[in-house]
Amino acid sequence: MVNKKGFDDIELDLVLDMVRRYSLFPESGEYINYDAFTFDEEVLQRRYEKIENYMNLLSSEVDLDHFPSISHIFSFVRKSHQDIESRDVYLIGLFISSYLKMLSFLSRAEDADDALIALKDEILSSLDMDGNVFEDHKRLLPLRRELESAKNRRQSYAFSFMHDNQAILQGDNPLYRDQRIVIPVKAFEKSKVNGYLQGASASGQTLYMEPLELISYNNDVVLAEERIKDEIRLIKHELALKARERIGDLERMRQEAMDFDFHYSFAVWNKKTGAKHVRRGMRIKLVDAVHPLLKKAVPISITIAENKKCVVFSGANAGGKTVTMKTIALLAALNQISSFIPAKENSELPYFDNILTDIGDGQSILSDESTFSSHLANISYVIRNTTEESLILLDELGSGTDPEEGAALALAVLDYLKDKARLTLSSSHYSKVKTHAYTAEGMMNASMAFSDDTSMPLYKVIENIPGDSHAIDAAKRMHLPKEIIDNARLILSDRNESAASLISSLIKKSRTLDRKISEAESRRRSAERREKELEEKLAEEQKKVRELEKSGLKEINSFLTESRSTLENLISDIQTGKLERVKIKRAKDFMDEIKRKEESIRESVARAEEEEEDERFFNRGDAVLCGKSRVKGKVIEKKGKSYLVLLDSGLKLTLKSSDLEGFSEIKEQILPSFSRSSRKAEYEMDLRGLTGDEAVDRLEDQMEAAILSGLKSFSIIHGLGDGILMRRVHEYLKKRSEVDSYYFARPEDGGMGKTYVNLK
Repeated sequence: MVNKKGFDDIELDLVLDMVRRYSLFPESGEYINYDAFTFDEEVLQRRYEKIENYMNLLSSEVDLDHFPSISHIFSFVRKSHQDIESRDVYLIGLFISSYLKMLSFLSRAEDADDALIALKDEILSSLDMDGNVFEDHKRLLPLRRELESAKNRRQSYAFSFMHDNQAILQGDNPLYRDQRIVIPVKAFEKSKVNGYLQGASASGQTLYMEPLELISYNNDVVLAEERIKDEIRLIKHELALKARERIGDLERMRQEAMDFDFHYSFAVWNKKTGAKHVRRGMRIKLVDAVHPLLKKAVPISITIAENKKCVVFSGANAGGKTVTMKTIALLAALNQISSFIPAKENSELPYFDNILTDIGDGQSILSDESTFSSHLANISYVIRNTTEESLILLDELGSGTDPEEGAALALAVLDYLKDKARLTLSSSHYSKVKTHAYTAEGMMNASMAFSDDTSMPLYKVIENIPGDSHAIDAAKRMHLPKEIIDNARLILSDRNESAASLISSLIKKSRTLDRKISEAESRRRSAERREKELEEKLAEEQKKVRELEKSGLKEINSFLTESRSTLENLISDIQTGKLERVKIKRAKDFMDEIKRKEESIRESVARAEEEEEDERFFNRGDAVLCGKSRVKGKVIEKKGKSYLVLLDSGLKLTLKSSDLEGFSEIKEQILPSFSRSSRKAEYEMDLRGLTGDEAVDRLEDQMEAAILSGLKSFSIIHGLGDGILMRRVHEYLKKRSEVDSYYFARPEDGGMGKTYVNLK
């Protein structure tokens, strides 16, 4: 069973509320809730496939309707045999209409039951939203015509009677009493009307009489009205019976509609937020992940390897530690509900069976419970319910008590959970906890970036580096008196600085490692390019050889064919006649042509032999430079007129001697001179204080010097300011084809005020 407190702490229900806004079903809370969280991979795969399909269908032209709530009708039918209320019958018609549009959206219109479609049409063409039968219903029209005819006959008789008996009447028009027409007669003239008394005025001066013939007309009208009412009751009864007959199908359709609505709601929300499907893996890898409740959230990127069971987040207050932990847990929960999260597609998440948390102070005045006691109660619950697949969140572990004891307790809890839970995320300001996370197996640090220039948090995660709390900087931002700030810095300088030294050392090592990795990557790419060039050159040479061989064979074959034909003709001439001067000349010319061809071939062979004599000779183990790219290698063995060479990259190639050059034969390379600048390349250049044009000129000099000297990476200090100088620098770097990549420095190394450049 899921831990609802954990889901409440990471504010999952607020996100699900956002999803429920796109629901078509009024009862979406029944299925878009915590209970949808699952550890079952097959269930999640089916959800992914449906949501992905619905996302692709959202651009279709089918307009879906909201489904009315009809669950109360099912309980009524099970308990009572009375007719379903007409208003509920109308809701059933609406529900069927929405269901049919759902099938159309899913390209399943052929699955629609013809009888069901007919029932929907009959209900919606018979009843309005209040359950009343439309007055123009086809079964009521003839009855209404009969009613109008009866009313007209009654009206005609009443006016005719009053016209003929004006002397005894008390008015000029007939009157209505209880839906019947009566004649107003003077009280003292009552005896002159053959009919029934239906009432009198308050004064008694006027009597309301219904002549015998008018009684018949009134009865005709009443009977016509009753026939209409009976027909209306019959229409409602028949519709109620037909709806009751399909109640089982309707219950099945409701379940199907709820399942559709679950996946449809997430499909629309995914489209709105840009959520992507992510792979299931054993590690956590979030790329540009965004907390869906934060309108201006800074995307979070973090990788937690499979063998890391505990991560300690540190850094400045209000720097985003808790938000980052909540984001990881929230996206993990969303992933196990819908298989989509607001992050890049190359993200990766494992599955957890539960999310257990201790977030917030939890202090209770009513229960007389302190902040620390509340933390301990939560931690106790977490430990008791932890499994090897649980995700744990512990905010400010060990706070609220003596720092030494709190740090010791935090270390003990983290070491325990490291061996029990799938992953534990904890935030802490304790130096001991940060140091322990750096040295302990299965643990890692993660800090929240902080700008030294602005003394403001950057809300970005730096992996494997513990962070400073920056409490004094925070106090300064909140405008505490200067003497308090200065005194705090003085007190801090007298403390043991081992943790600060460790952090500083780690930052320097990380910076050096980044630079070395960048340089190694640049060298690797360069070697790959050279190898590719050599392979292309070798393939081109082999192609030329094959073409020459084909050309030579073709020429020889042509020559032999022509020669054979000429010789056969000469022999035929000699055999068939006497040896004439013309025939002798023709034979002599043929012999001269063969001789010339022989001399031409001899000259070609001689030139080839001369070239062979110029062939360079290398011994096994000789160091050589290969091809125009001058890639280093060693001779392994001689193969005919070629050599098998092992390149430094490990690639073996067979090359001609003309493609090889020994180190002793390397001639000094004359480098081109540049008039722009003769300055040396700088590992770090400072452009602050320069104009944009001056900075570009300096960069031109630096690029030329770096290329000539073989410098593969350097850094540029341009400062933050209003960002103009930074943009000019980046625009220039973007245009230079020699630039492989450039990126901002780490926050502790200058952040957005400094840019690292890698050359190809």
